[in-house]
Amino acid sequence: MKRNNEAGFTLISVIMAVVILSIGLLALTKSQSLLIRAEAMSAQRSVALGIARNYVEEVRSRTPDPVAEPGVLVDETGTLAATGVYRRSLEVADLGNNLYQVTCNVIYPRNTTPVSIVTLIYR
Repeated sequence: MKRNNEAGFTLISVIMAVVILSIGLLALTKSQSLLIRAEAMSAQRSVALGIARNYVEEVRSRTPDPVAEPGVLVDETGTLAATGVYRRSLEVADLGNNLYQVTCNVIYPRNTTPVSIVTLIYR
């Protein structure tokens, strides 16, 4: 007996479906890894911003005139640490009449562009 209306999939159509599915899964895996990396960078940038913000407030609360500070290593809480992964520096520009422009820069891991906070301090 000869059947003219055979139902089912051919081997080529199954292979094509598997190839298309594999390409989709690879793209999804790549995008997931990029999202995880971006989330980690965002978290580190957020910590760096907190370090800079807290240090600017500390400098504002000091009674003597602010002075520039070279880059120092700090940990996630902003305290000095030889094994810290964040680098904090302070730049001070005297604008005259007891007015200072203070810039706090914090460089975080795997990035060379610092997070900067600029403020004016009047003494």
